[in-house]
Amino acid sequence: MTDDDRLEADLRRAADIMDPVPAHLIQSAVDAFSLSTLDDELAELAFDSLAEPAAPVRSGGGTRLVGFTTGAVRIELELTMGDDSCRILGRLTPPQPADIEVQQRHTRTDALGRFSYDGLALGPFILRCRLPHMVIVTEWITI
Repeated sequence: MTDDDRLEADLRRAADIMDPVPAHLIQSAVDAFSLSTLDDELAELAFDSLAEPAAPVRSGGGTRLVGFTTGAVRIELELTMGDDSCRILGRLTPPQPADIEVQQRHTRTDALGRFSYDGLALGPFILRCRLPHMVIVTEWITI
């Protein structure tokens, strides 16, 4: 081991102690690689209420609406923001059975194509829908 190698190892140890990488960031990096394959169909962002001009609303502004589309399937999400987490309520149109993954978490759609997640950590995420005939992955979105 050279002096440069020892110095680099010492600097890495110091950085790990003084400024460690947050666990959620490490998990997001792992998810980025594990949640996409070349065979998945990409659902493109079609609507994001954050990009729309502000409109009057009846209640507090803690909800964001997002829509993704691919050939025959639309994924609609309602994101309800908490202080440090988010609740996702989603729906597939047309309704169909699917397994849904968000940041290594999994759920299944009901008979109406709906699904939900509670307590999702704030930050970037990707949504994967495993349908009987295809796998759809959304673009990255940050909450």
